Amino acid sequence: VLPANPEESWQVYSSAQDSEGRCVCTVVAPQQTMCSRDARTKQLRQLLEKVQNMTQSIQNLDQRTQKDLQYVQRMEVQLRGLESKFKQVEESHKQNIAKQYKVRTNT
Repeated sequence: VLPANPEESWQVYSSAQDSEGRCVCTVVAPQQTMCSRDARTKQLRQLLEKVQNMTQSIQNLDQRTQKDLQYVQRMEVQLRGLESKFKQVEESHKQNIAKQYKVRTNT
């Protein structure tokens, strides 16, 4: 679609998802022929800064989430190990009680 007035038009590129399912943001940019002191260009710069800040925040959150997930996975492995040790102790305790009972009944 061609704009009615090329000097006031904005180019709009659609958003999509990358191969990992993350959002690739929509980019709105003024025509290259527009004056850099134009109010819309200033708004665009501010918008781009906000998008970059948000992208950085999302990346930081993703990193923290990954670290938290790794921590939870390590704790899960440790808890399984503890559960196994508790079962061994419990079984050993039962065997000791059974031996003591057998010794007492035989004497």
